[in-house]
Amino acid sequence: MSSRSWLGLRVIRILLFVLGAAASYRIHYGCSPFYGEETLRRRRSRLHQKKADRLLRLAIELKGILIKLGQFLSARVDLLPEEYTRILAQLQDAVPPADFTLIKQRLRDDLGKNPEEVFSVFNETPIAAASLGQVHEAVLKDGRRVAVKIQYPGIRRIVEADLRAARWASWFLQRFLRRIRFDILYQEFSRILHQELDYIQEARNAERFYQNFDGDDRIVVPKVIWDYTTPHVLTLEFVEGIKITEFETIRAAGVELPALARLLMESYMKQLFAHRFLHGDPHPGNLFVRPGRTPEAGPILVFVDFGLMQPLTPAVREGIKTTVGGIMDRDIPRIAQGLFDLGFIDRTGDRRAIEQIAAFFIEKYRDISPKSFREIGIGDIAHDLQQIFSLSSTIQIPNNFILIWRTLGMLNGINSRLDPNLNIIELAKLYAVPFIRSEEGWFDRLWKTGQGVGGSLLALPKALETFLVMANRGEFQTKMSSEDVTGALLRLYRLVYRTTLGAFFLALLVIARYFEHRGDGLESRTAAAAAMVMGILLGWSLLNDRR
Repeated sequence: MSSRSWLGLRVIRILLFVLGAAASYRIHYGCSPFYGEETLRRRRSRLHQKKADRLLRLAIELKGILIKLGQFLSARVDLLPEEYTRILAQLQDAVPPADFTLIKQRLRDDLGKNPEEVFSVFNETPIAAASLGQVHEAVLKDGRRVAVKIQYPGIRRIVEADLRAARWASWFLQRFLRRIRFDILYQEFSRILHQELDYIQEARNAERFYQNFDGDDRIVVPKVIWDYTTPHVLTLEFVEGIKITEFETIRAAGVELPALARLLMESYMKQLFAHRFLHGDPHPGNLFVRPGRTPEAGPILVFVDFGLMQPLTPAVREGIKTTVGGIMDRDIPRIAQGLFDLGFIDRTGDRRAIEQIAAFFIEKYRDISPKSFREIGIGDIAHDLQQIFSLSSTIQIPNNFILIWRTLGMLNGINSRLDPNLNIIELAKLYAVPFIRSEEGWFDRLWKTGQGVGGSLLALPKALETFLVMANRGEFQTKMSSEDVTGALLRLYRLVYRTTLGAFFLALLVIARYFEHRGDGLESRTAAAAAMVMGILLGWSLLNDRR
């Protein structure tokens, strides 16, 4: 069979599975009026389990991105039933290795030499196998011990074929299961998958992660061996330790599990609040433990696999700052504002309803330990989330938070065994408080103020249109005194004044950048000075309002 025919058969089998699943769910929902609530619940659970098990077996058989897709979906408790997330979680450890003949050919093609010319020792049995490649232990000719990650030959063509099938399947399923945002799932899954295929980018990620923790003796990150790294082969310094879930072995090595739990979470607090660069795949195969040189030194944590990393943009950083500050202070309106800023809530959403939802979650989960969190069960969390999504269609999980969500879920699972009583939120205060209180320069603050006013300027016509339409329908009833009218006019004046200042401020900044790009220094400085004046007037107006 030709490779084209084989790829076509893969696509057909995937689509047949999707069509069969869609038909089964269509029949189930069509028959739902004829069953009682409890019977319907049991039948639906059996259907979820049957289809999830079929997807599991198909993924193991076809390999490729189906394994990665199953791993990805197993973390989406906000979108998928518990039966799917529980069964698909088995794919974390269910990847058989590829034939070594193919691996050897990939090494020869990418390194331009036979493996024997590069390595004095090369273990043909992989120490780890994943959906896109596998890792072998080796020794270079100069005696350095290395881990060589090799991408499966032909995997890119398989990935593209499977992504086409996934795109068609997501389009089709969206017509039947409208509550699940298959378009969001597909977009983020495709982005993550292409990111993992680029081993040069993974090497850069590893190097950046190494530099972030340089000087911290408690964290070990392997160095990149660039001479033997290509887009399909990644060679790293070999690092070893005890798998983080081998709890008895860790204890026997003299490592206290609560100290390890604290170190793990501290490392992620640093990544989130200081480095703004998150290791997005902390499953047990990527985290190892070593005992410290002395018992007082505490444990050492070893990170591997840097294909899934999540940089935090300035906008995300500010949204996290607002949300985390609200959680620590139990400030519900502030939490809601942070969720708006991060994109969890559509701008047209009812803020009061969102604040009620935030209040529910802050009371239920803020002070919970991993042990209690684990006892709640993933199904209970999924139920809470599904209730929220059903209550408000404006709630969503933005693409850039899908990986963060998955990461936090994995960390909680590990910590529930390392230290069931650790309160992660309280530990986060040590790093979150400086992060929240960090001050920016005056220019950054003025720029954000200008952006806010500019956003208000753009939103003002739509807001006025909505107001006039509602007023024309007679949907407003008002009682105003002369003082109320005076106050309203004064507020309207201030809004127009600040909007005008903000518009001039932003326009002058753009003009200054334009002249700077052209090399007209005098004109650029003049425009920048004028922008500064507008910014000062705007800041002074806002300051007077606060007073």
